[in-house]
Amino acid sequence: MSTSEQTPSGGFSKTTNFRWLAVGLVLFAMIAFLMPTPASMTAKAEALFSDLDPEAIAIKATHIKIIIALLSACIVFFATETIPLPAVALIIGLVQLFFGITPPAKIVSTYAHDAVWFIAGSLAIGSTLVKYGLDKRIGMLVVNLSGTKTRMIVLSIILGTAVASAFINESSTAPMFVPIAIALAALTNKTIPAPRLGKLLMISIALGCMVGTPMSPTGGARNAIMIGFLSNIGIDMSFLQWISMGIFYTVVMSVVMAFVLPVIFKPEVDDMTYAVTILKQDLKKHGKMTTRQWVVAAIMILVVFLWITDKSITRQALGFSLGLGGVAITGAVLYMLLGLTSWRDYEKNVSWGVIILYAGAISLGSVFESTGAASWLADSILALVAPLGVNSGLALVFLVVVIGAGVTNLMSAGATVVILGPVVLDMAQNSGTNPLLVGVALAMSTSMAYWLVVGTPASSIVYSSGQLESKDFIRMATIAWPIALIVMCIMVALYWVAVLRIPVFLQ
Repeated sequence: MSTSEQTPSGGFSKTTNFRWLAVGLVLFAMIAFLMPTPASMTAKAEALFSDLDPEAIAIKATHIKIIIALLSACIVFFATETIPLPAVALIIGLVQLFFGITPPAKIVSTYAHDAVWFIAGSLAIGSTLVKYGLDKRIGMLVVNLSGTKTRMIVLSIILGTAVASAFINESSTAPMFVPIAIALAALTNKTIPAPRLGKLLMISIALGCMVGTPMSPTGGARNAIMIGFLSNIGIDMSFLQWISMGIFYTVVMSVVMAFVLPVIFKPEVDDMTYAVTILKQDLKKHGKMTTRQWVVAAIMILVVFLWITDKSITRQALGFSLGLGGVAITGAVLYMLLGLTSWRDYEKNVSWGVIILYAGAISLGSVFESTGAASWLADSILALVAPLGVNSGLALVFLVVVIGAGVTNLMSAGATVVILGPVVLDMAQNSGTNPLLVGVALAMSTSMAYWLVVGTPASSIVYSSGQLESKDFIRMATIAWPIALIVMCIMVALYWVAVLRIPVFLQ
Protein backbone atom coordinates (compact mmCIF):
# COMPACT_ATOMS: atom_id res chain seq x y z
CA MET A 1 0.00 0.00 0.00
CA SER A 2 1.36 3.42 -0.92
CA THR A 3 2.00 6.16 1.55
CA SER A 4 -0.75 8.27 0.06
CA GLU A 5 -3.21 5.45 0.49
CA GLN A 6 -2.33 5.14 4.14
CA THR A 7 -2.64 8.81 4.94
CA PRO A 8 -5.63 9.24 7.24
CA SER A 9 -8.18 11.96 6.83
CA GLY A 10 -8.26 13.01 10.46
CA GLY A 11 -5.77 14.98 12.52
CA PHE A 12 -4.71 18.53 11.75
CA SER A 13 -4.76 18.16 7.96
CA LYS A 14 -8.35 19.30 7.39
CA THR A 15 -9.20 22.62 5.74
CA THR A 16 -12.15 24.97 6.13
CA ASN A 17 -15.71 23.68 5.85
CA PHE A 18 -17.50 26.91 4.94
CA ARG A 19 -20.99 25.62 5.77
CA TRP A 20 -20.16 24.86 9.38
CA LEU A 21 -18.00 27.97 9.57
CA ALA A 22 -21.13 29.97 8.72
CA VAL A 23 -23.11 28.15 11.40
CA GLY A 24 -20.51 28.98 14.04
CA LEU A 25 -20.25 32.63 12.97
CA VAL A 26 -24.03 33.07 12.89
CA LEU A 27 -24.34 31.56 16.36
CA PHE A 28 -21.63 33.90 17.63
CA ALA A 29 -23.32 36.92 16.03
CA MET A 30 -26.75 36.03 17.40
CA ILE A 31 -25.49 35.81 20.97
CA ALA A 32 -22.95 38.65 20.85
CA PHE A 33 -24.92 41.24 18.83
CA LEU A 34 -28.60 40.31 18.53
CA MET A 35 -29.37 38.95 21.99
CA PRO A 36 -29.95 41.64 24.65
CA THR A 37 -27.59 41.45 27.58
CA PRO A 38 -29.41 39.43 30.29
CA ALA A 39 -30.00 41.17 33.59
CA SER A 40 -28.17 38.31 35.32
CA MET A 41 -24.99 39.17 33.39
CA THR A 42 -25.25 42.80 34.44
CA ALA A 43 -25.81 41.73 38.04
CA LYS A 44 -22.77 39.45 37.89
CA ALA A 45 -20.65 42.30 36.46
CA GLU A 46 -21.85 44.62 39.25
CA ALA A 47 -20.94 42.02 41.88
CA LEU A 48 -17.49 41.33 40.47
CA PHE A 49 -16.55 44.89 39.45
CA SER A 50 -18.38 46.98 42.03
CA ASP A 51 -15.61 49.60 42.08
CA LEU A 52 -16.35 50.61 38.46
CA ASP A 53 -18.82 53.20 37.23
CA PRO A 54 -22.13 52.08 35.63
CA GLU A 55 -20.86 52.57 32.06
CA ALA A 56 -17.79 50.39 32.71
CA ILE A 57 -19.95 47.75 34.38
CA ALA A 58 -22.19 47.64 31.29
CA ILE A 59 -19.09 47.01 29.18
CA LYS A 60 -18.04 44.19 31.52
CA ALA A 61 -21.49 42.62 31.18
CA THR A 62 -21.15 42.81 27.39
CA HIS A 63 -17.77 41.08 27.66
CA ILE A 64 -19.45 38.21 29.54
CA LYS A 65 -21.96 37.87 26.70
CA ILE A 66 -19.22 37.92 24.05
CA ILE A 67 -17.25 35.20 25.84
CA ILE A 68 -20.40 33.05 26.09
CA ALA A 69 -20.84 33.62 22.34
CA LEU A 70 -17.19 32.68 21.73
CA LEU A 71 -17.61 29.53 23.79
CA SER A 72 -20.69 28.56 21.77
CA ALA A 73 -18.90 29.09 18.45
CA CYS A 74 -15.83 27.17 19.64
CA ILE A 75 -17.98 24.19 20.57
CA VAL A 76 -19.29 24.14 16.97
CA PHE A 77 -15.78 24.50 15.53
CA PHE A 78 -14.26 21.83 17.78
CA ALA A 79 -17.10 19.36 17.24
CA THR A 80 -17.26 19.71 13.45
CA GLU A 81 -13.60 20.47 12.64
CA THR A 82 -14.89 23.43 10.64
CA ILE A 83 -11.44 24.99 10.43
CA PRO A 84 -8.00 23.70 11.47
CA LEU A 85 -8.19 23.38 15.25
CA PRO A 86 -4.97 25.35 15.96
CA ALA A 87 -6.65 28.21 14.05
CA VAL A 88 -9.57 28.04 16.50
CA ALA A 89 -7.06 28.32 19.33
CA LEU A 90 -5.66 31.51 17.78
CA ILE A 91 -9.14 32.92 17.08
CA ILE A 92 -9.80 32.76 20.82
CA GLY A 93 -7.05 35.34 21.31
CA LEU A 94 -8.15 37.44 18.33
CA VAL A 95 -11.70 37.76 19.69
CA GLN A 96 -10.29 39.01 22.97
CA LEU A 97 -8.26 41.60 21.06
CA PHE A 98 -10.92 42.80 18.63
CA PHE A 99 -13.54 43.27 21.33
CA GLY A 100 -11.17 44.94 23.79
CA ILE A 101 -11.60 42.20 26.39
CA THR A 102 -7.89 41.57 26.96
CA PRO A 103 -5.20 44.21 26.26
CA PRO A 104 -2.63 43.29 23.56
CA ALA A 105 0.19 43.22 26.13
CA LYS A 106 -1.63 40.58 28.18
CA ILE A 107 -2.88 38.30 25.41
CA VAL A 108 0.36 36.32 25.29
CA SER A 109 0.25 35.72 29.03
CA THR A 110 -3.13 33.99 28.68
CA TYR A 111 -1.46 31.49 26.34
CA ALA A 112 1.82 31.19 28.29
CA HIS A 113 0.47 29.11 31.16
CA ASP A 114 2.51 26.58 33.15
CA ALA A 115 0.19 23.89 31.74
CA VAL A 116 1.29 24.83 28.20
CA TRP A 117 4.95 24.42 29.20
CA PHE A 118 3.93 21.15 30.75
CA ILE A 119 2.34 19.91 27.52
CA ALA A 120 5.32 21.04 25.43
CA GLY A 121 7.88 19.46 27.77
CA SER A 122 5.88 16.24 28.08
CA LEU A 123 5.58 15.88 24.31
CA ALA A 124 9.32 16.53 23.94
CA ILE A 125 10.11 13.90 26.56
CA GLY A 126 7.72 11.50 24.87
CA SER A 127 9.39 12.05 21.50
CA THR A 128 12.77 11.21 23.04
CA LEU A 129 11.41 8.00 24.53
CA VAL A 130 10.13 7.13 21.06
CA LYS A 131 13.50 7.97 19.47
CA TYR A 132 15.25 5.44 21.69
CA GLY A 133 12.53 2.82 21.43
CA LEU A 134 11.54 2.97 25.09
CA ASP A 135 7.92 3.52 24.11
CA LYS A 136 7.91 0.10 22.43
CA ARG A 137 9.48 -1.52 25.47
CA ILE A 138 6.88 0.01 27.79
CA GLY A 139 4.03 -0.77 25.42
CA MET A 140 5.22 -4.30 24.85
CA LEU A 141 5.23 -4.94 28.59
CA VAL A 142 1.50 -4.27 28.41
CA VAL A 143 1.04 -6.34 25.24
CA ASN A 144 3.00 -9.27 26.70
CA LEU A 145 0.65 -9.36 29.66
CA SER A 146 -2.48 -9.16 27.50
CA GLY A 147 -1.84 -11.93 24.96
CA THR A 148 -3.16 -11.62 21.42
CA LYS A 149 -6.93 -11.31 21.78
CA THR A 150 -8.15 -7.87 20.68
CA ARG A 151 -10.43 -7.36 23.67
CA MET A 152 -7.68 -8.24 26.15
CA ILE A 153 -5.27 -5.90 24.36
CA VAL A 154 -7.85 -3.13 24.68
CA LEU A 155 -8.20 -3.88 28.40
CA SER A 156 -4.43 -3.83 28.84
CA ILE A 157 -4.10 -0.52 26.99
CA ILE A 158 -6.84 1.08 29.09
CA LEU A 159 -5.40 -0.23 32.37
CA GLY A 160 -1.83 0.53 31.34
CA THR A 161 -2.59 4.13 30.36
CA ALA A 162 -4.87 4.58 33.37
CA VAL A 163 -2.28 3.53 35.94
CA ALA A 164 0.46 5.50 34.19
CA SER A 165 -1.63 8.68 33.85
CA ALA A 166 -2.48 8.55 37.55
CA PHE A 167 1.18 9.15 38.39
CA ILE A 168 2.97 10.40 35.27
CA ASN A 169 0.19 12.55 33.78
CA GLU A 170 -1.73 11.82 30.62
CA SER A 171 0.34 14.17 28.45
CA SER A 172 3.35 11.91 28.99
CA THR A 173 1.41 8.65 28.96
CA ALA A 174 -0.46 9.04 25.66
CA PRO A 175 2.67 9.59 23.51
CA MET A 176 4.14 6.35 24.91
CA PHE A 177 1.23 4.20 23.77
CA VAL A 178 0.31 5.89 20.49
CA PRO A 179 3.22 4.34 18.49
CA ILE A 180 2.32 0.86 19.77
CA ALA A 181 -1.31 1.33 18.76
CA ILE A 182 -0.31 2.65 15.33
CA ALA A 183 2.04 -0.30 14.80
CA LEU A 184 -0.60 -2.85 15.81
CA ALA A 185 -3.15 -1.28 13.46
CA ALA A 186 -0.67 -0.94 10.57
CA LEU A 187 0.55 -4.55 10.87
CA THR A 188 -3.02 -5.83 11.02
CA ASN A 189 -3.85 -3.77 7.92
CA LYS A 190 -1.30 -5.82 5.99
CA THR A 191 -3.53 -8.90 6.31
CA ILE A 192 -6.99 -7.30 6.41
CA PRO A 193 -8.25 -3.70 6.13
CA ALA A 194 -8.95 -2.65 9.70
CA PRO A 195 -9.77 1.07 10.03
CA ARG A 196 -12.08 0.47 12.99
CA LEU A 197 -9.28 -1.33 14.84
CA GLY A 198 -7.12 1.78 14.59
CA LYS A 199 -9.95 3.90 15.99
CA LEU A 200 -10.55 1.41 18.80
CA LEU A 201 -6.92 1.31 19.90
CA MET A 202 -6.53 5.10 19.78
CA ILE A 203 -9.76 5.83 21.63
CA SER A 204 -8.70 3.26 24.25
CA ILE A 205 -5.58 5.31 24.95
CA ALA A 206 -7.56 8.54 25.37
CA LEU A 207 -10.20 6.91 27.55
CA GLY A 208 -7.60 5.10 29.65
CA CYS A 209 -5.90 8.39 30.41
CA MET A 210 -9.21 9.97 31.38
CA VAL A 211 -10.28 7.17 33.74
CA GLY A 212 -6.83 7.06 35.33
CA THR A 213 -6.45 10.71 36.35
CA PRO A 214 -8.97 10.57 39.24
CA MET A 215 -7.00 7.83 41.00
CA SER A 216 -4.13 9.93 42.34
CA PRO A 217 -3.45 13.54 43.40
CA THR A 218 -0.77 13.64 40.68
CA GLY A 219 -3.31 12.66 38.04
CA GLY A 220 -4.13 16.26 37.21
CA ALA A 221 -3.96 19.84 38.44
CA ARG A 222 -7.66 19.73 39.32
CA ASN A 223 -6.90 17.18 42.07
CA ALA A 224 -4.19 19.34 43.62
CA ILE A 225 -6.45 22.40 43.43
CA MET A 226 -9.22 20.60 45.30
CA ILE A 227 -6.81 19.36 47.98
CA GLY A 228 -5.87 23.02 48.52
CA PHE A 229 -9.52 24.08 48.78
CA LEU A 230 -10.23 21.33 51.32
CA SER A 231 -7.16 22.33 53.32
CA ASN A 232 -8.46 25.90 53.46
CA ILE A 233 -11.57 24.70 55.30
CA GLY A 234 -9.62 22.47 57.68
CA ILE A 235 -9.72 19.13 55.83
CA ASP A 236 -6.23 17.71 55.24
CA MET A 237 -6.11 14.90 52.71
CA SER A 238 -3.16 12.55 52.29
CA PHE A 239 -1.81 11.08 49.05
CA LEU A 240 -2.89 7.56 50.00
CA GLN A 241 -6.34 8.69 51.14
CA TRP A 242 -7.01 10.12 47.69
CA ILE A 243 -5.84 6.89 46.05
CA SER A 244 -8.12 4.85 48.31
CA MET A 245 -11.07 6.95 47.13
CA GLY A 246 -10.14 7.04 43.44
CA ILE A 247 -9.00 3.48 42.70
CA PHE A 248 -12.57 2.13 42.51
CA TYR A 249 -13.52 4.39 39.61
CA THR A 250 -10.32 3.70 37.67
CA VAL A 251 -10.51 -0.09 37.95
CA VAL A 252 -14.25 -0.42 37.33
CA MET A 253 -14.30 1.98 34.37
CA SER A 254 -11.26 0.26 32.82
CA VAL A 255 -12.92 -3.15 32.95
CA VAL A 256 -16.34 -1.91 31.83
CA MET A 257 -15.02 0.14 28.92
CA ALA A 258 -12.81 -2.74 27.75
CA PHE A 259 -16.07 -4.49 26.90
CA VAL A 260 -18.01 -1.42 25.74
CA LEU A 261 -15.48 0.17 23.37
CA PRO A 262 -15.21 -2.91 21.09
CA VAL A 263 -18.99 -2.74 20.76
CA ILE A 264 -18.89 0.94 19.75
CA PHE A 265 -15.90 0.50 17.42
CA LYS A 266 -16.33 -3.11 16.40
CA PRO A 267 -12.85 -4.26 15.30
CA GLU A 268 -12.38 -6.22 12.09
CA VAL A 269 -10.33 -8.88 13.90
CA ASP A 270 -10.74 -10.66 17.23
CA ASP A 271 -7.14 -11.82 17.37
CA MET A 272 -3.94 -9.92 16.57
CA THR A 273 -1.44 -12.75 16.76
CA TYR A 274 0.36 -11.66 13.59
CA ALA A 275 0.75 -8.00 14.66
CA VAL A 276 1.79 -8.89 18.22
CA THR A 277 4.31 -11.47 16.98
CA ILE A 278 5.91 -9.00 14.57
CA LEU A 279 6.11 -6.36 17.30
CA LYS A 280 7.77 -8.81 19.68
CA GLN A 281 10.27 -9.80 17.00
CA ASP A 282 10.96 -6.13 16.28
CA LEU A 283 11.59 -5.49 19.96
CA LYS A 284 14.00 -8.44 20.19
CA LYS A 285 16.07 -6.85 17.41
CA HIS A 286 16.83 -3.99 19.76
CA GLY A 287 18.49 -6.39 22.18
CA LYS A 288 19.27 -5.35 25.74
CA MET A 289 18.94 -1.79 26.97
CA THR A 290 21.88 0.38 25.91
CA THR A 291 23.62 2.93 28.11
CA ARG A 292 21.84 5.77 26.34
CA GLN A 293 18.47 4.11 26.82
CA TRP A 294 19.17 3.73 30.54
CA VAL A 295 20.08 7.43 30.75
CA VAL A 296 16.89 8.41 28.91
CA ALA A 297 14.88 6.21 31.28
CA ALA A 298 16.70 7.62 34.33
CA ILE A 299 15.87 11.21 33.33
CA MET A 300 12.24 10.21 32.82
CA ILE A 301 12.17 8.67 36.30
CA LEU A 302 13.77 11.85 37.69
CA VAL A 303 11.08 13.95 36.01
CA VAL A 304 8.32 11.78 37.48
CA PHE A 305 9.96 12.03 40.92
CA LEU A 306 10.13 15.83 40.64
CA TRP A 307 6.50 16.00 39.55
CA ILE A 308 5.43 14.02 42.59
CA THR A 309 7.68 15.89 45.05
CA ASP A 310 7.49 19.40 43.54
CA LYS A 311 5.32 20.71 46.37
CA SER A 312 7.31 19.00 49.11
CA ILE A 313 10.97 18.04 48.67
CA THR A 314 11.67 20.45 45.80
CA ARG A 315 9.99 23.34 47.57
CA GLN A 316 11.95 22.63 50.77
CA ALA A 317 15.25 22.36 48.91
CA LEU A 318 14.85 25.40 46.65
CA GLY A 319 12.40 27.46 48.66
CA PHE A 320 9.90 27.42 45.79
CA SER A 321 8.20 24.99 43.41
CA LEU A 322 9.26 24.47 39.80
CA GLY A 323 5.73 23.78 38.61
CA LEU A 324 4.73 20.88 36.38
CA GLY A 325 5.78 22.85 33.32
CA GLY A 326 9.16 23.78 34.73
CA VAL A 327 9.92 20.15 35.57
CA ALA A 328 8.82 18.95 32.11
CA ILE A 329 10.93 21.53 30.28
CA THR A 330 13.88 20.66 32.54
CA GLY A 331 13.66 17.06 31.37
CA ALA A 332 13.41 18.10 27.71
CA VAL A 333 16.44 20.39 28.03
CA LEU A 334 18.47 17.74 29.86
CA TYR A 335 18.02 15.40 26.90
CA MET A 336 19.52 18.07 24.63
CA LEU A 337 22.35 19.00 27.01
CA LEU A 338 23.42 15.36 27.26
CA GLY A 339 23.41 14.97 23.49
CA LEU A 340 20.55 12.47 23.55
CA THR A 341 18.42 14.49 21.17
CA SER A 342 18.46 17.73 19.18
CA TRP A 343 16.16 20.64 18.59
CA ARG A 344 15.66 19.35 15.05
CA ASP A 345 14.24 16.16 16.57
CA TYR A 346 11.78 18.22 18.61
CA GLU A 347 10.80 20.27 15.56
CA LYS A 348 10.07 17.12 13.59
CA ASN A 349 8.55 14.83 16.22
CA VAL A 350 6.64 17.11 18.61
CA SER A 351 3.06 17.94 17.61
CA TRP A 352 3.17 21.72 17.89
CA GLY A 353 -0.47 21.85 16.79
CA VAL A 354 -1.41 20.13 20.04
CA ILE A 355 0.53 22.74 22.03
CA ILE A 356 -1.17 25.64 20.23
CA LEU A 357 -4.54 23.94 20.62
CA TYR A 358 -4.12 23.42 24.35
CA ALA A 359 -2.74 26.96 24.80
CA GLY A 360 -5.91 28.29 23.17
CA ALA A 361 -8.07 26.22 25.50
CA ILE A 362 -6.11 27.60 28.47
CA SER A 363 -6.60 31.14 27.16
CA LEU A 364 -10.33 30.53 26.79
CA GLY A 365 -10.51 29.22 30.34
CA SER A 366 -8.53 32.21 31.58
CA VAL A 367 -10.72 34.84 29.95
CA PHE A 368 -13.80 32.82 30.86
CA GLU A 369 -12.82 33.24 34.50
CA SER A 370 -11.47 36.82 34.40
CA THR A 371 -14.57 38.28 32.70
CA GLY A 372 -16.97 36.57 35.10
CA ALA A 373 -18.50 34.43 32.34
CA ALA A 374 -17.58 31.21 34.14
CA SER A 375 -19.05 32.44 37.42
CA TRP A 376 -22.23 33.52 35.60
CA LEU A 377 -22.53 30.10 33.96
CA ALA A 378 -21.95 28.31 37.26
CA ASP A 379 -24.59 30.41 39.02
CA SER A 380 -27.04 29.83 36.18
CA ILE A 381 -26.60 26.05 36.39
CA LEU A 382 -27.01 26.02 40.17
CA ALA A 383 -30.08 28.25 39.96
CA LEU A 384 -31.72 25.84 37.51
CA VAL A 385 -31.38 22.86 39.83
CA ALA A 386 -32.14 24.63 43.14
CA PRO A 387 -35.94 24.07 42.90
CA LEU A 388 -35.31 20.31 42.64
CA GLY A 389 -34.22 20.17 46.29
CA VAL A 390 -30.88 18.54 45.58
CA ASN A 391 -28.82 20.84 47.75
CA SER A 392 -27.72 18.51 50.58
CA GLY A 393 -26.57 14.96 51.31
CA LEU A 394 -25.94 12.40 48.61
CA ALA A 395 -28.30 14.28 46.30
CA LEU A 396 -25.92 17.25 46.42
CA VAL A 397 -22.91 15.01 45.74
CA PHE A 398 -24.67 13.45 42.73
CA LEU A 399 -25.61 16.92 41.47
CA VAL A 400 -21.99 18.06 41.75
CA VAL A 401 -20.85 14.99 39.78
CA VAL A 402 -23.27 15.77 36.95
CA ILE A 403 -22.39 19.48 36.88
CA GLY A 404 -18.65 18.82 37.00
CA ALA A 405 -18.88 16.17 34.29
CA GLY A 406 -20.87 18.55 32.10
CA VAL A 407 -18.96 21.78 32.58
CA THR A 408 -15.56 20.13 32.11
CA ASN A 409 -16.53 19.56 28.48
CA LEU A 410 -16.88 23.33 28.06
CA MET A 411 -13.69 24.46 29.80
CA SER A 412 -10.54 22.93 31.26
CA ALA A 413 -10.82 20.62 34.24
CA GLY A 414 -8.68 22.95 36.33
CA ALA A 415 -10.87 25.95 35.49
CA THR A 416 -13.98 23.93 36.32
CA VAL A 417 -12.65 23.10 39.78
CA VAL A 418 -11.40 26.64 40.36
CA ILE A 419 -14.80 28.15 39.51
CA LEU A 420 -17.16 25.56 40.98
CA GLY A 421 -15.02 24.33 43.89
CA PRO A 422 -15.61 27.18 46.34
CA VAL A 423 -19.32 27.30 45.41
CA VAL A 424 -20.06 23.62 46.01
CA LEU A 425 -17.93 23.48 49.16
CA ASP A 426 -19.92 26.41 50.57
CA MET A 427 -23.14 24.60 49.66
CA ALA A 428 -21.86 21.50 51.46
CA GLN A 429 -20.92 23.37 54.61
CA ASN A 430 -24.17 25.33 54.70
CA SER A 431 -26.22 22.13 54.38
CA GLY A 432 -24.14 20.06 56.79
CA THR A 433 -22.95 17.75 54.00
CA ASN A 434 -19.41 16.40 54.26
CA PRO A 435 -17.25 18.73 52.09
CA LEU A 436 -14.78 15.87 51.50
CA LEU A 437 -17.39 13.95 49.50
CA VAL A 438 -18.50 16.99 47.53
CA GLY A 439 -15.00 18.32 46.82
CA VAL A 440 -13.40 15.06 45.72
CA ALA A 441 -16.49 14.14 43.69
CA LEU A 442 -16.23 17.43 41.79
CA ALA A 443 -12.51 17.00 41.06
CA MET A 444 -12.92 13.42 39.88
CA SER A 445 -15.98 14.18 37.75
CA THR A 446 -14.00 16.72 35.75
CA SER A 447 -12.10 13.80 34.20
CA MET A 448 -15.21 13.08 32.06
CA ALA A 449 -14.26 15.43 29.21
CA TYR A 450 -15.24 12.79 26.68
CA TRP A 451 -17.14 14.80 24.10
CA LEU A 452 -14.59 17.01 22.32
CA VAL A 453 -11.11 16.62 20.85
CA VAL A 454 -9.82 19.36 23.15
CA GLY A 455 -11.42 17.79 26.21
CA THR A 456 -8.05 16.55 27.46
CA PRO A 457 -4.43 16.68 26.25
CA ALA A 458 -4.56 12.91 25.66
CA SER A 459 -7.55 13.31 23.37
CA SER A 460 -5.71 15.94 21.35
CA ILE A 461 -2.61 13.76 21.17
CA VAL A 462 -4.40 10.65 19.86
CA TYR A 463 -6.41 12.85 17.50
CA SER A 464 -3.19 14.24 16.03
CA SER A 465 -2.24 10.69 14.96
CA GLY A 466 -4.82 11.00 12.18
CA GLN A 467 -6.64 7.79 13.09
CA LEU A 468 -9.66 9.58 14.57
CA GLU A 469 -12.18 12.27 13.69
CA SER A 470 -14.09 14.55 16.05
CA LYS A 471 -17.28 12.56 15.55
CA ASP A 472 -15.53 9.48 16.94
CA PHE A 473 -15.21 11.20 20.33
CA ILE A 474 -18.87 12.17 20.25
CA ARG A 475 -19.81 8.63 19.29
CA MET A 476 -17.79 7.25 22.19
CA ALA A 477 -19.07 9.82 24.68
CA THR A 478 -22.71 9.13 23.86
CA ILE A 479 -22.35 5.78 25.62
CA ALA A 480 -19.25 6.18 27.82
CA TRP A 481 -20.25 9.46 29.49
CA PRO A 482 -23.53 8.14 31.00
CA ILE A 483 -21.74 4.96 32.09
CA ALA A 484 -19.05 7.05 33.82
CA LEU A 485 -21.73 9.05 35.65
CA ILE A 486 -23.37 5.84 36.88
CA VAL A 487 -20.07 4.31 38.00
CA MET A 488 -19.10 7.47 39.89
CA CYS A 489 -22.47 7.69 41.64
CA ILE A 490 -22.20 4.01 42.63
CA MET A 491 -18.70 4.72 43.91
CA VAL A 492 -19.95 7.57 46.08
CA ALA A 493 -22.97 5.75 47.52
CA LEU A 494 -21.59 2.25 47.95
CA TYR A 495 -17.80 2.44 48.04
CA TRP A 496 -17.13 5.77 49.75
CA VAL A 497 -20.04 5.68 52.18
CA ALA A 498 -20.60 1.95 52.77
CA VAL A 499 -17.08 0.51 52.40
CA LEU A 500 -14.76 3.38 53.35
CA ARG A 501 -17.38 4.62 55.83
CA ILE A 502 -17.00 8.30 55.00
CA PRO A 503 -19.92 10.10 56.68
CA VAL A 504 -22.38 11.90 54.41
CA PHE A 505 -23.26 14.53 57.01
CA LEU A 506 -20.94 16.20 59.50
CA GLN A 507 -21.93 16.01 63.17
